[in-house]
Parts: sequence; structure tokens; C-alpha cells
Amino acid sequence: MYVQEHPGRDPATVWLHHGVGSTRAWDAFLPAAAGGRRAIAYDRRGFGRSARDRDFTTAMFDEDVEDLCEMLTERHALPAHLIGHSDGGTVALLLAARVPELVLSVAVVAVHVRGDDTTVATLGRMGPPEEWPEPMRRSMMRAHGADWATVAGRWHALWTSPAFADWSIVDELAAVRRPVYAMHGLHDELAPALHADALLGAVPGARVRWVDAATHDPHRAEPRRFVADLNALWHDAESRVG
Repeated sequence: MYVQEHPGRDPATVWLHHGVGSTRAWDAFLPAAAGGRRAIAYDRRGFGRSARDRDFTTAMFDEDVEDLCEMLTERHALPAHLIGHSDGGTVALLLAARVPELVLSVAVVAVHVRGDDTTVATLGRMGPPEEWPEPMRRSMMRAHGADWATVAGRWHALWTSPAFADWSIVDELAAVRRPVYAMHGLHDELAPALHADALLGAVPGARVRWVDAATHDPHRAEPRRFVADLNALWHDAESRVG
């Protein structure tokens, strides 16, 4: 697994990239957004500069939780603040539900918690990665290298498959007892508002910052607000255990 770490004080902050992203997705935020805390970002297996030794199925979220547990333990980053974008947010929530002692807080951006028709339809309209706009293809090449089309194609095939329609982590969310913050675009067609609504309904005390935009990257649309919200979340979580 490829890992980047920026030094700072504990507790650490751990940054999980979106579905077909990599650590490069956080370049505009790290290390400054960590507020002086350790900042750890890594490429999930199958993406970026990590090994391609996995199948792309909905079971990969369970594998990602196991990988995250192992990485946190190896780097003595326990417990940690988790920040996850899109699929990375899914992994963060699952870890908080399954192994809460490893987690201080969870921040998610444009998170997915179940299958939905809007996301599938949007990805279907995008077509295979070779047909994506040139700027997006260049971004994929920077993130994943020469085999970017294979990586993106396998991810695209999963999220447009029948398996995605039946996938859900909503029932597990009730086990999350750590502070949870979400930033979500009101008109996001890659993660419609129903995902944040489900999070609010399942996790006691969860908070959502709505961004009145169609973007799947609301943290990039409102970076100052996002960073301020993160630091407020972390301060609250640390005061509860301090």
C-alpha cells in the first residue's frame, strides 16, 4: 500500500480518497488542513500507486476496512480522525461502526451508503473511461499511471452493475457512536442527497453541511468552510476524551 505521511502532533488525521481517486486528490488540502496534526493519506488497493491485487466487487469495502485497521496499527495512529471522500467516506463509516476504538471522529464528503438509480444513471451517461472528457482522462493518468483506463474501467463497471443496486451499509450506521460530520452537495448526481439523509437518520448526532451545488466535490467548492468544520469536529471529539 502506498502511504504519504505529513508530520505533526497526535491524534492523527487519516484521509481516504474517492472511488477512482488517489492520494493526489488531497494535494490541495494537505498538510495545511490538518491543523498541525499528523496527516496520513494512502492509495487504497487497486488505485494510485498501490498494488492492483484485488477484484472490484462490493466486498472491496470490507477489504478496505481491514487494510485501514492494519495501516493505523502499523503507524501507531490510534485512535484517529478519519476524513473520507465518496467511497473513502464509506470506508471511514464502516470502520467507525465495526472497530470504534480506532476512531475519534468521522468526516465524510459526498458519501455513498447504498445503491441508487441516480448514481447509476449518471455513470451510464458518462460512458466508459475512454470516452470521458480529456481533462478527466488526464487526471486519471496522473492518479493511476499508464493503466488508468483499466483501473477506471473496473471501478465504473462495479458502480453500474446489478450488485451496486442491492448494496447498502445503512443498517450498520446505527452502530456508529463517534462524532460524524458530512458535507454534501444538494444536487450531486454522483451521490444524491438521499445518502446524507440516510446518514442523518441512522447516526445519532450526525451533522450535515449542505452545499447548494451539483458538485461531487463540495469540499473544493467551499474549502475554507470545510477546513473550519473539520477543525471544529476534531476539537469537539478530542474534548470528549480529554
